[in-house]
Amino acid sequence: MLITYRIPTLADIKKVSEQIMLSYVSAYEGLMNYEFLSTLKADHWVPILQESIQNGDTCLIAEYDGNIIGSTVFGTAVVDGKTYAQWHAFYLLPQYIGIGVGHLFYQKIEEEMVRQKCIRCTLEVLSSNDRAIKFYISHGFKKSETFEVEENDMILLCDKMTKDFR
Repeated sequence: MLITYRIPTLADIKKVSEQIMLSYVSAYEGLMNYEFLSTLKADHWVPILQESIQNGDTCLIAEYDGNIIGSTVFGTAVVDGKTYAQWHAFYLLPQYIGIGVGHLFYQKIEEEMVRQKCIRCTLEVLSSNDRAIKFYISHGFKKSETFEVEENDMILLCDKMTKDFR
């Protein structure tokens, strides 16, 4: 399976948004409110992606056979001369989960973070998302705290996870 990785163009944003929507609904089915998930539209993430890119965040997509099968977004911040990554999103279409695609994509993501001189990555994940937590732990992330957020009329328990690159 030959998967390619690249930064999406503005023309790709609608397709990336649709891929995220399909992946998001699949990932959070049973973990989030069905009424919320069922209202998501294919273009839901278009303004979010546009704003993220305008803010200087890095977006990467994974493609197979001409189709976008995965995407990720992370931002960086420089504090006291050191660069840190804040990983906002990582989604694969459900049919590509469990066959190694995510691990290969993660390698590309970490390579890009390190290329941008990041020394640490922080992410947030639903505490009930066991599959994602196991994935992140398998790549060296450690849970640093648990917290609650209120989002879309839901109270969600989340874990903050970090990984040092050096």
